[in-house]
Amino acid sequence: MNKIGMTDIEIAREAIELFAVHYFDTIEMSGTVKAQRAGDINYLSIDLTNAKWDENVDKLHQALLKYLKDWGQKNGSSFADYVSIARLTIEYILPEKDGTIQNQSKHVKLFYLPSYYYRTNQNKEKTYPSFVLKVLIVWHNILLRNTIISVAITTLLIAVSAYKAHTDFEFRERLVKSYDYINIASGIIASFVLGFLINKVISIRQDKLKYTRTIRNLSNKLTYFRNICFNLTRDHNFWKREQPFYKSYEHANSIKHDIQFEEYYYPDYNDKIKYAKYKSFYKDDMSHSVVSLVLQMQMMADDSFLDSGLSYTAFPPNHIYSYDEMEIFILFSDSNLIWYCSSEAKIFPKTFHSSHHIQQIMQDINRIYPKEKIETLTNEKLEQVSLDFQYRIIPRLYNLTRLVDSELPLTIKYFLWTFTLLITFGIIVPTLTYIFIEKTYAFLSVFAVIGIIGHILLTLKPILDAENRLDKKYDFL
Repeated sequence: MNKIGMTDIEIAREAIELFAVHYFDTIEMSGTVKAQRAGDINYLSIDLTNAKWDENVDKLHQALLKYLKDWGQKNGSSFADYVSIARLTIEYILPEKDGTIQNQSKHVKLFYLPSYYYRTNQNKEKTYPSFVLKVLIVWHNILLRNTIISVAITTLLIAVSAYKAHTDFEFRERLVKSYDYINIASGIIASFVLGFLINKVISIRQDKLKYTRTIRNLSNKLTYFRNICFNLTRDHNFWKREQPFYKSYEHANSIKHDIQFEEYYYPDYNDKIKYAKYKSFYKDDMSHSVVSLVLQMQMMADDSFLDSGLSYTAFPPNHIYSYDEMEIFILFSDSNLIWYCSSEAKIFPKTFHSSHHIQQIMQDINRIYPKEKIETLTNEKLEQVSLDFQYRIIPRLYNLTRLVDSELPLTIKYFLWTFTLLITFGIIVPTLTYIFIEKTYAFLSVFAVIGIIGHILLTLKPILDAENRLDKKYDFL
């Protein structure tokens, strides 16, 4: 239900303000979020000029994006016109530096909206009424639209034929003869579909095999990087009591088995129980950056990494990561705490003192980059390695594992279902009906086969077009 007396932009403003209060953990953030709708622009600003924070706008924006994504899914019905509110322009108002304005603006998509939601491409303020949108959603779903058309026509033909079969004996004879023609046609189509399915499955397997060597090489590099993460937070020559952030490090190690990195770094402000859990582990007097770093390293290489033997196995380990595993590690691409602690928080020294764990880190870096071997570990090198994994290696391995671990494509599923239905209504149903019920009704399945063939004819071109179209995200890997 819509919130009484509030416009859509005000509802969005209220949600963002609630996020700001929780994110900065102060009620003083109340009133810092302003909202205004100008034409088709939903403008919101967050005043951060008096806020005490780490001044990491990218980190703040990532947290806000995740919050709005979850919030939008749960509260889509709160808007009077969710189409118009689907796009937000958010400006972060920052303190001036040397008389220069530092404000940053970001674009946010609350909902994905297909182009057919709008009446014209020229004037995107005008949208269709809600009942028209429901019809358009069905109409633009090719499989659903064609299924409705085929089922409606088939049902009508079966109803008319059942009536005529009782009153017109000549119609019965024609129905029996038509079964032979339909049986031949369905047999030809079924054989074509079966051949297509076999060839397509073989082709998909061959395509996946092309990436196996790349996946193995990237998997080995990721294992080395996980070993770096494992050793980075266990070097007691660096993490010692004399360090100003040792208490934060100690606190992080005490909670790393109780709360995950994602729960701590991206708290769920919408869920009171999950947020209460987050607050129970968050301490104001601890370095949020150090705690987040330790939890992220725990995410990359927890105790199970040590138990797996990958930290001391023969090299290369050749452990092939699955898509499910990469779903965890891809979080490193969203937030790289190694880079942040190196470049922004300035936690790491310019050069690390030699120790067993530092030697292990250098050894793994040399395995990753055999042509650029190092003899000392510097803050700059550690930062470079983390950025390479954040922006290149982990995203590429994530996309490749998603590709090779993917299910059968929609094309194969569609033709598999049509093949099954053709065999069912072309052979099994009429045979059983002929034997156990009445031979006249057996031939009514002719219309079911006609409906299936009609559905194939209606859907064939869009499916082949989709099959021929290259996916820019995955087909150019």
